Amino acid sequence: MEDELEVIAAASAGAVAKDKNGDGFLQGPCPNCGTELKGEYCWSCGQSAKDLKRPFFALFTDVLNAIVTFDGRLALTLPSLMFRPGHVTRAFLDGKRVRYVPPFRLFLIASILFFLTLFSLGERQSWASGDDLTVNMGRDAIEEFEVNGQTLGEIDGFETIFNDNGDYDSEAAKAFLEQLAADGEIEASEDIGELVGVLDQLSDKSLSRSEIFASVRKWAPRLSFLLLPIMVLSLAILHFWIRRIYIFDHVIVAMHLQTFVYLAASAAILFSAVSTGWAWSLFGISIPIYLFFLLRKSYDTNWFLNIGRIIALLITTAVAVLVLGIAVTVIGANEVGLFTWSELMEEWEMK
Repeated sequence: MEDELEVIAAASAGAVAKDKNGDGFLQGPCPNCGTELKGEYCWSCGQSAKDLKRPFFALFTDVLNAIVTFDGRLALTLPSLMFRPGHVTRAFLDGKRVRYVPPFRLFLIASILFFLTLFSLGERQSWASGDDLTVNMGRDAIEEFEVNGQTLGEIDGFETIFNDNGDYDSEAAKAFLEQLAADGEIEASEDIGELVGVLDQLSDKSLSRSEIFASVRKWAPRLSFLLLPIMVLSLAILHFWIRRIYIFDHVIVAMHLQTFVYLAASAAILFSAVSTGWAWSLFGISIPIYLFFLLRKSYDTNWFLNIGRIIALLITTAVAVLVLGIAVTVIGANEVGLFTWSELMEEWEMK
């Protein structure tokens, strides 16, 4: 696109190069450096010789051709990647790349599809969207409310403003504050009615599941990208003594593996509407089987040693997913206001 914009700019400045052959490329002096054009690019400065001063239909055909070409590669890549483990990976590592979608682009497509499937269906589930179950933050908020430089939770008798069920009692709160005023613990200028009103509002402070789910939806895709370097590092450690295998190989294998996992998980989410047990059972079984053939085909290593590598890789990945899941939960909880980082650090220092 950059090259095309440069051609437009040069043409508007009075360049004399024209599409004489009708093939969509300029002939004559290069609009950028003046060198005689021969082919699709200027051999001197490298600028594209594409002519953008063409009918709309011709430009539309170019765009459509690019889409069809990409779709054609996708139609060839996906079935091989999903049902012939290691075939696409080995071909890519051997330099036969033109017929397949690049690994990182495929990885992005699969990850986007997975999270769209997960969250679009998740939003329709009662556990993610309703407000009937909430996290009650009222008691904590009231405890942290400051009066005369100290929080209510630090004052003796604070518990009396809650009934036996732990629910806030506005009348009991008013009596408690009036007693504090009588004991001189609250300045006479303080309006007891206003303080009670503030506590009434704080008692209603709650967090719905939809708010928590929205935060998880925001952070889960971002942190999931950390799985890729973790997997690459794990593969590198498991094959470190084999000199013919390079980091580049591990990157391609890791991207194709995660692409398969994302697509298989997306299918499991969709089919779980029919049979949850079968869908996730097949998904769980498919991962080690796929991984075995992927490593065997991609690295051409001993099949017996690959079993040990698979076990180590599955354990490492499970731990990484667990840690990232905790990180998503903690970051999300902080974002929606369940706690602050300063509070977390204070509790950590106390321990």
